[in-house]
Amino acid sequence: MSGPLLSALIKISAEINSTMELDTLLPDIIKITGDYLKVRNASIMLIDWDTLTINCYTENSLHHNFLSVKQGIIGDVAGSGTEYIVNKKSSSKSSKSFLALPLKAGSKILGVFYLTDKEKDYFNDSDVKTAKYIASQCALAIERHNLYNKMRANENLQAIGLLKSSVAHDMSNLLAIADVYLGLMEEEVDKSSAMYEYVKAVKREMKYITILAKDMLDLSKDKLVVHKTKFKVSELVNELKLYSEAFSKDSNAKCEFSIKYDDEIVADKNRLFRVFFNLLNNAGDAAKENGRIVFSVKKTGTDVSFLVADNGKGIRKEDICKLFQPFYTSGKIKGTGLGLSVVHDIIEAHNGSIRVRSILGLYTCFLIRIPKDG
Repeated sequence: MSGPLLSALIKISAEINSTMELDTLLPDIIKITGDYLKVRNASIMLIDWDTLTINCYTENSLHHNFLSVKQGIIGDVAGSGTEYIVNKKSSSKSSKSFLALPLKAGSKILGVFYLTDKEKDYFNDSDVKTAKYIASQCALAIERHNLYNKMRANENLQAIGLLKSSVAHDMSNLLAIADVYLGLMEEEVDKSSAMYEYVKAVKREMKYITILAKDMLDLSKDKLVVHKTKFKVSELVNELKLYSEAFSKDSNAKCEFSIKYDDEIVADKNRLFRVFFNLLNNAGDAAKENGRIVFSVKKTGTDVSFLVADNGKGIRKEDICKLFQPFYTSGKIKGTGLGLSVVHDIIEAHNGSIRVRSILGLYTCFLIRIPKDG
């Protein structure tokens, strides 16, 4: 085995072992394969046989296409499970070449590994052998991803069933006690000292844990019941402002608040705080370096409308419908995936609505409306 080939296979193996996220893994494998085999175009096409659609991964993008297994090279390979190789010699030194290999898990066809236009050469037997090996590794990684998702879904169902509200309730009580002592420390410590900043940092992190405990508590209930009271919108906003630095601490984004309506509303203030705490925290994670996070509120008819937006990395269109599923994290390294699920449940319990607008690489915007008078 040649040095370059061994290096390429080691890189692919390292990528496979480093992530379960196909959106990260497959483009990396495509790049490594394309560089080694010197092809102009490479793609991995995953097939959903229920909907006859293709997710087409390239080095830089993901596309969705309708699949007909009766048409084209991809359809032939997917339908038959056999490879397809074409080498067309031209009058020049360059050549037109195609190599399509099925991605198999046992007898199941997961997709097609498609390579075209090998630079100034044909696909020789060694190339085909290498591509087949990489295709088999891809198939194993894809099947591992699918099995992982199934196992995680089953574990999620069990976790929800086993989650005891008393545990989350006790956590909340203990955190509340700890927060009281931290408050006393904050009053005693010199505000110009490093210790004061440490106490503030611990209080911020305690808030995250408290929010998580309450999210777990709400998730364990069959039906979420809100406790509505009258309060001014500015009371809610002022509480959120206390954590504005925490929302943007990783990105140095500017957190902007705009209140265009400040009359009394009837709602569960504590749960709405958690809604916007979660959304603003997510916006801070997504925001670009020195970007913007915007929170605004206004009156819309008999409703109050809230907006949380960031000019960060955006969300893929196909992922938006999954955002409010329990434990869905959209590939985030940190986070449990509870937050947005509970956000949805809280807004629903207020007879409100939540919509998401996003363009990948540009922005994400959450639009929430709840009745002003409960």
